[in-house]
This record gives sequence, structure tokens and C-alpha cells, in this order.
Amino acid sequence: MERVISQLLDWKLQFKDFKTLLLTGSTEEDRTKVIKDFAMNYFNNMIHINLKNNAEVREYINTMPTGRDAYYFIEKAVHDMIVPLDTILIFNNADSCEGSGIWDYAQNFFTEEDMSFLAVVGDFTEEEIAAASEYCIVVRLPEKEDNPAG
Repeated sequence: MERVISQLLDWKLQFKDFKTLLLTGSTEEDRTKVIKDFAMNYFNNMIHINLKNNAEVREYINTMPTGRDAYYFIEKAVHDMIVPLDTILIFNNADSCEGSGIWDYAQNFFTEEDMSFLAVVGDFTEEEIAAASEYCIVVRLPEKEDNPAG
């Protein structure tokens, strides 16, 4: 797990690239634990949105919003501010979004002037990961090994 934290920290420290983090692999519980632990240790503010359970935000993302309107919508929906360099916005269970909305959002949401961090977390196909790797930093959690009782 230290390797994964190191990769996440590299992503944060290279913020000038303004790329979305795509976290995938392992189980939903592991992905959630890793990204929340990372956010609590390395950011002053975390906005965590479970897209499987938050229909309002999920449906909005499915409309493929871009620009400042999208930024303000999230702040209003969660009643929290996205503070430049201090906030990580986490879209958990992003694989529950339909179509290409989450990918358009990840590619176009933040601009250099925002200096904000977006993490898209979920279980994605290899095709989705390959396409997103053009504008995302991909970090894969190792799959759990079956450990039969012996």
C-alpha cells in the first residue's frame, strides 16, 4: 500500500499538470478507504461524493457539464467550498455514471486557475482506463489475493 500512497502523493505534488486522478482496482471498500485516508492526511478539505447514492450530482454529471457552472454546482450541491490547493473533490463509485459524462467532466472540469484536485474512483473497463489515461493519472490498487483458510 505504500507504493499506492507514494503514487497518490506524486500526483498531488505535480499539481501543475492539473490532471484528474483515476483510482481503480481492488474492491470498492479498499478504494474508498485508500482515497479517504489519503485525503484526510494530505488535504485540508475533502469533498466526498458517492455517485451511486447521490442521484442529483450523478444526473448532473451525466449532462456533461463543463466550466465554472459545473464547479459552482458541486459547491452548491454539497454546501461546501472547493478551496484552491486545499480541497480534494472525490467522485466515488464514478462507474455508476452513464455514458461519457464522468469522462467529459474529468477532462474539462478544472482549469489551471482553479488549482483544484479531482479524484474519480471506481471499477472501470480497460478501454475506459486507456482512453482516460490521456487526461488522468491512473493509479491501480492491487487486487486482493484469495487466501483460502488452510
